[in-house]
Amino acid sequence: MMAFMRGQKPLEQHIADTWQGIDPAMRTAFIAVIVISFLAFGFEMTNLTLHHDDVIQIFIQDTILGHYLGRFGTGWLHYYTQNAHIMPFLQMAEGIVMMAAYGLLVARFWGMRRALDLVLVASVMCVFPYMAQVYQYNSTMAGYSLAHLLVALAVILSAKATVRHVAIAALAYMAAFSIYQSVIANAAAIFSIWLLSRAVAGAESGELFTKATLKSTVAALLAVGAGGLMYVAAVSQMHLQFDAYQGAGEAFSLKNGLQLSRAVPEVVSGTKSFFLYPENYFPDYLKKIQLVLLLGAAALCLWLPKGTARKVAALALLGLSLFMPRLLQLIHPQATYHNLTLTAYAVVVAGCLMILFTARAILLRNLAALLAILLVCGYLIQCNWISTVGYLNTQAHYLAMNRILAQVGTLPVEGWDGKTVAVRGRHAMYSEYPYKKATGLASEFIDVGHMQLLARLLRQDMTFIDIAEAPPATREYAARQKPWPHAGSLGVAGGMAVLVLSHPIERAIADAH
Repeated sequence: MMAFMRGQKPLEQHIADTWQGIDPAMRTAFIAVIVISFLAFGFEMTNLTLHHDDVIQIFIQDTILGHYLGRFGTGWLHYYTQNAHIMPFLQMAEGIVMMAAYGLLVARFWGMRRALDLVLVASVMCVFPYMAQVYQYNSTMAGYSLAHLLVALAVILSAKATVRHVAIAALAYMAAFSIYQSVIANAAAIFSIWLLSRAVAGAESGELFTKATLKSTVAALLAVGAGGLMYVAAVSQMHLQFDAYQGAGEAFSLKNGLQLSRAVPEVVSGTKSFFLYPENYFPDYLKKIQLVLLLGAAALCLWLPKGTARKVAALALLGLSLFMPRLLQLIHPQATYHNLTLTAYAVVVAGCLMILFTARAILLRNLAALLAILLVCGYLIQCNWISTVGYLNTQAHYLAMNRILAQVGTLPVEGWDGKTVAVRGRHAMYSEYPYKKATGLASEFIDVGHMQLLARLLRQDMTFIDIAEAPPATREYAARQKPWPHAGSLGVAGGMAVLVLSHPIERAIADAH
């Protein structure tokens, strides 16, 4: 570095020397994980797909993105690093590189050294989160990836248990929470599985019951505590009116304390759902493979450690790791700000795989590798399916919007200003296969808010307002008409156009009879 700063070494030589200084297995694994990620996200990168949140975020031109959820860092990154532009290909590329670094650093932290082990453990951690919907949003993928990388670095640094490393880790936690608070679940899972690795790996990576491990545990708790306090202090100075939809304000209020009688059943139910119950966006065969990895890891927790105390401790740590993804539910069971902590389940699955890779029997390790390859291939299939459905869904929204705009253009010019449309209800589109309903995937409806934004994207000089804001004559007309595309669903009344997309459920039942 000093030679570079003094101008004694060309830049390309400095880069080459740095790259050559990295462990060969890590270099090989990094390239492999990048390729696997491109196979997962390639379609999304080259075909702009829009989720409802993307449509809103396209028009944000300041640092307000995520602000009312307490994610001020997200808004700063969006504005100051990309001028508030939405750039899917670049965002995906940045996210892929950061997630590859995240997965590989964690895998090495857990003790993985062979290239194949590093590739498979890191790939699970990189590719799985896409299916959990975090990276579907083109305007935030790089930011969320950075949050994951920051918490991984924070855990690794805090485990060194020096004052300097704890201080840096606390700052990393604060920065990560400012982007996406729920990555605390990832940090907790990473650290608990690190403790598990020390329990099962024996002398190769140190004992679990040592002063060094205790010191690292205390340091890790201090770092996350200090980082969390600094983050909460920063948010408290912003006097935010939190978004009610995700219950973000609940994350900063402990007035109700721990509600274990409500929280524990929710956490147990959510954990069972992840490993056992079918989900629309997550095929059952992938869940079965993950369950086999979990059961295999549990068996090794009873076989590998020496002594009853270490066997019990290993099994307890594995059980604790299973519940880390839903850590925030212990405080606020019903809040929804923890929904995307599904990315922490990738840490748990990767941790189970890591335990299997520590097996002394080569045959067992090879079987685990083959099972992991099947799992990653399943992830790739599902990622590409999600990208394809996202693209088709975007086209469906554009088509429905264009049909509505075309019909609005046929209305007589008399009696209204030619641009204001009062909208009642929302239009629910076809939602059967392949449009399986899931969180953040294939949103099936268009409402007045998204119609206004889609009209802007389509360069249509139209203003869509909610029927509640319209004059009485307009509301009365809307109450008498059948929903679009029936005749009369679009007309002129009260000095503006009227579009009836749906009625309240009581009226819909009456119409059906």
